[in-house]
Amino acid sequence: MSCVLRASGTYFDVDEFLKTSTLDVLTAFRRGAVQFPTASITRKSEYSGMSISVSTREFSDLRGQIEDAIRFLSDNEPELRRLRDCPGLERMELDFPIEEREMVYQRDAFPHQLLSLLGNLRIALVVSRYPAAPVAENRNRTQ
Repeated sequence: MSCVLRASGTYFDVDEFLKTSTLDVLTAFRRGAVQFPTASITRKSEYSGMSISVSTREFSDLRGQIEDAIRFLSDNEPELRRLRDCPGLERMELDFPIEEREMVYQRDAFPHQLLSLLGNLRIALVVSRYPAAPVAENRNRTQ
């Protein structure tokens, strides 16, 4: 899973919103529910909300994730406005997972088209950096 839209709020009624929503939700969570039931430490969610897949591109394909995000935001703008204006909704954020590159300087830019759509919908931009996937060692090396 790559780029994800998250929406949440302490008093957001996610179930009521989803009754009529056209958005394809990955996960929904409810305030007071155990967040990670299989974890050794029990922690209850302070918020209700949902996560929606925006792109399934690889972490290394930021350009593709951005293209998918612009298309998603444009295609779903009326429904995202309805979500934005829901009672109890406190935050929406679009999270781009990006693979860290082994270099001295890493720069990732976001085009004005994306930033404009996010601003109009009051959606925050988040960049989550993850270590690059390890390259498989060549086990057939000659010594």
